[in-house]
Amino acid sequence: MEKRIGFGPRLGAYVIDIVFVWILSLILSRVSTSWMAVLAQQQVDGLVSSNPFFAQIYTPEMLSMVVAATRISLICIFAELIYFSTEIFLGASLGKIILGLKIANADGGNASVGALIGRYLLKHVKRACTVLSFFALAAVFNFIGSLFGFVIFIGCFFAAGDHHQALHDMLCHTVVVKKGENIEG
Repeated sequence: MEKRIGFGPRLGAYVIDIVFVWILSLILSRVSTSWMAVLAQQQVDGLVSSNPFFAQIYTPEMLSMVVAATRISLICIFAELIYFSTEIFLGASLGKIILGLKIANADGGNASVGALIGRYLLKHVKRACTVLSFFALAAVFNFIGSLFGFVIFIGCFFAAGDHHQALHDMLCHTVVVKKGENIEG
C-alpha cells in the first residue's frame, strides 16, 4: 500500500496550484472580456431591479465598480473550476504533479473516475454554488455553497490527522499519496 500524504505537502501543492490559477485568471480576463462583462452586468441589473433601495443608494460609478468586481469574481471562479478539473482527468492537480503526488483510492490503488468526480464536486461545492447563484440570480445557492464550503474547508484540516484524509477524501474513499511509493509509512 502506498504512503498517505498529510497536510503539509498537500498545502504546498495547493499554494503552487493557486499560482497557476492566478495565471489562468489573467489569461481568461484577456480572452473573456465581453461575455463576462455582459454576465456581470446582468447580475447587477437583476439586483437593482429586485431592490429599488439598491438603485437609490448606488451611483452609476459605484454600480460600474460592482460590475467590474463581479466580472473579476466570475473569472477567478471559472479559472479555479477549470484548473482543478485536472484532478478528475489526471488524478492530480499540477501542484500535486510537481510535488510527485496523486489522488488514489483508500487502499492506494488508482482512484475511479466516479470517486475523482465526487471528490472534485465536494471540494469545489462553494464555487459551483456561486456560479449557480449568478445564473439563477438566487442568493440561496450562494448561502448553501458557503455553508457546505465552510464545512469542506474545516474538513481539509483532517488531513493532519492519523489517516491523512481530508473530509472530501473520507466521503469519496480517496487519499493523496506519493506517486511511485509502494510501502505504507
